[in-house]
Amino acid sequence: EENLDSVKALTAKLKLQTRRPSYLEWEAQVRGQHWGTHTPGGAWGAEQGAGHPEDRQDGGVCGFATVEAALEWLRTELREMQAVDQRLAQQLMRLRAQLHRLKVEQACHQHKEMLDDATFGLEGCEEDSDLLCNIPPKAAFLLSMPLKHIGVTRMNINSRRFSLC
Repeated sequence: EENLDSVKALTAKLKLQTRRPSYLEWEAQVRGQHWGTHTPGGAWGAEQGAGHPEDRQDGGVCGFATVEAALEWLRTELREMQAVDQRLAQQLMRLRAQLHRLKVEQACHQHKEMLDDATFGLEGCEEDSDLLCNIPPKAAFLLSMPLKHIGVTRMNINSRRFSLC
């Protein structure tokens, strides 16, 4: 909470404002509507009627007939904002899952290429067989087989860094 307060204070000090289109649209909508009027669709809106603040002389609260009406409008706005927030959170989680899946697929593809390169290198040792390899190529290949499914091969591990994430 202290961090939020410090960010708010810094924002006010630097006179920063959001340029986010969704916020700017919402702000324009709220500023453009007449407070306390209710549209037929069930949302508070810009329809002028008997509840318009300038037409009213009964001393309502911010254009609303009662404090309860103002609170009900605020509750409705909050519910709408929470619904939008929930949809955005779900979309973010789907994108995060897709990103993770793509990273795993990319890592698997890279490891498969690495294994193919190692296999090709071992086949090259077998073909050359002029003592370039210290271990017989078949034995080296068989040693790497039990660990092949997790991406460990008979290579200089210090020369590369690997990650499954």
